[in-house]
Amino acid sequence: MLWLIGGTVVVAFFSTVFVWWSGTIILLAVTRELNPTKTNYLMFFAVLCLVLGFFGIYFFGNRPSSDTIGAYGSFLSAICIWIWLESSFLTGWITGSRKSPCPKNLGGFKRLLYAFQAVVHHEIHICLLAFGIFIISWDSSNKIGLYAFLILWVMRTSSKINIFLGVRNLYTNFLPKDVLYLASYFRKSSCNPIFPFLLALAITANLLFWNNALASYHQDGGLGNILLATLLTMGVLEHFLMVVPFDCNKIWQFGLSPK
Repeated sequence: MLWLIGGTVVVAFFSTVFVWWSGTIILLAVTRELNPTKTNYLMFFAVLCLVLGFFGIYFFGNRPSSDTIGAYGSFLSAICIWIWLESSFLTGWITGSRKSPCPKNLGGFKRLLYAFQAVVHHEIHICLLAFGIFIISWDSSNKIGLYAFLILWVMRTSSKINIFLGVRNLYTNFLPKDVLYLASYFRKSSCNPIFPFLLALAITANLLFWNNALASYHQDGGLGNILLATLLTMGVLEHFLMVVPFDCNKIWQFGLSPK
């Protein structure tokens, strides 16, 4: 019995890691050297993901979160919605009102304002999607999809704050040419004063998630909690990759290749 429980936890953990890793690689690959035709195909697929994601949030929300299909289905539905969000951003469809590089030697509040203007539509877009998921999940017993989307949102926001304030590894090569101007709002630094605080907060939250996931395994939502805890672990790992003193591009080398 213990072997079965441990095996299920391992499967849930590595399934989430695989979705995180392969999803990043695929998205990087399809956004290399974009042209109008390629962009249209990508966004058509992204719209399908958006529709399937919202349908999945509603459909799997009516299944108990302790159910394997319900937990995985709701979780993957949130990922589908996030695929649309990332695609619309990386193609430059939904970014912000400012679509030009940050002026040189600009600092202080004005740099913050310009940076916010560069992504304001994207931020509003995230809020609207989160509100839509919240409404659909209002009466659902299975809210794994909602929680997964919120984890992605919070960790992405933390990443944006840190690359704006300054980190060692900016990964500007992830940006397609249409949104490469956003890299001018990044700041390269070994670290920034807020990073340790945000990282400590994320690690603490992650430990609490894992404690809840393992403690509730025999109860409703146990499997879903494992998926959420693993997803947050991946977010913490991404934060570490911002400041480690070596190049981590090889992790996603298949997605970054021009071929």
